[in-house]
Amino acid sequence: MPSMRVAVPIMSLLILSSCTEPNPYLGICGNGVHEPEFDEECDDGAGNGDASECSMTCQLASCGDGLVQPGEECDFGDQNSNNGECTLTCQFATCGDDFVQGSELCDDGDANRWPADGTPGCSIYCDLLPYCGDGDVQADLGEECDDANDIDDDACTNACKATICGDGVLQGDEECDDGNTIDTDGCTNACTYAFCGDGIVLEGKEECDDANDDNSDACLSTCFAATCGDGVLHEGVEECDDGNVDPDDGCNDACLIDREVFVTKELTDAGELMGIDGADALCQAEAELHDLAAPARFRAWLSDSKSSPSTRFATRNARYVLVDGSVIADDWDDLTDGQLSHPIDRFADGEVANEIVWTSTRATGEASDSGEFCGDWSVSDETYARQGATTLTDGRWTDLPDAGNCFEIACLYCFRD
Repeated sequence: MPSMRVAVPIMSLLILSSCTEPNPYLGICGNGVHEPEFDEECDDGAGNGDASECSMTCQLASCGDGLVQPGEECDFGDQNSNNGECTLTCQFATCGDDFVQGSELCDDGDANRWPADGTPGCSIYCDLLPYCGDGDVQADLGEECDDANDIDDDACTNACKATICGDGVLQGDEECDDGNTIDTDGCTNACTYAFCGDGIVLEGKEECDDANDDNSDACLSTCFAATCGDGVLHEGVEECDDGNVDPDDGCNDACLIDREVFVTKELTDAGELMGIDGADALCQAEAELHDLAAPARFRAWLSDSKSSPSTRFATRNARYVLVDGSVIADDWDDLTDGQLSHPIDRFADGEVANEIVWTSTRATGEASDSGEFCGDWSVSDETYARQGATTLTDGRWTDLPDAGNCFEIACLYCFRD
């Protein structure tokens, strides 16, 4: 700081001076002459002043000189401070000046903002903005909780949301949490790992999942759909399942058992049958005698005025075979197409049969056109009924051209139902 100098009015000095003597006013602040050699920064003469650009001490006005000059709001000299009432720019401290003063908690200058958006910062009031992680729950910001930590797998996530299954954060007793509501991926909506038997079909891995280990239903315990040939019997759907689709081994590729067919050894006239039920009972008795029945049921290939094999028999896709294994037809359609692959010429004990058979049935399995059924198989008289022959494979196997008298004796064809 230059030494203090007193400004003297120039006219008064001139009266005392002589033109021939050296100028005694040189180096005097206020003489209107800028004299740097005397440490003057300026000299406006009578214009010098504490509120002027040039001070009474001939120094240029500046912030920090303790004098308030134009453009300055304050000047406390060396007491100016960016943390005080008057800043180093000689402006009064205010929120938004980028300096933290007084009761301000923060001041980011032009970066002060409002309203709060959930991230840290400073408001236009120089208060700290509320944010997730400050320990205060801000419901208007959508916060459900705020535990003021950065642990994402505790009860409150780093997004200030209460942890729940499906939020993508693994916590508590959750086995997994993939952050979605897709129940068929590897992580269920209960936040447990998917497994066969949980009742949920895992996409791309499981074909089914019925939440049980019963292998006899439509879904195996391996979570694959039951199919013919898997070696597991599907109750109510399959009759057999030998683990292959070989149609020639007794269990065909539709998992149906071959239907045995035989001729009864017992010869009977029509009246002795006592109706179709009696004929069925005769077939069943001979099957049981030769261990063919359990647990199957056998029916007679016989029609009356009310029914026929086409209405009484199940039209299955199974093969029809003799007791010696000879195939007579591949399925029902093949059986009723008018041509057998082999004559039905075996008794239940396997011996060859060369007999006439009561039928009153056409090759199609429907009742004979003649309408003659020996009084629905209850009379043995001179009326007629159609017959078949065990030695033939064309339609005559069941429908010979000539009818027989109801008092004649003949055999029956017996089919496993």
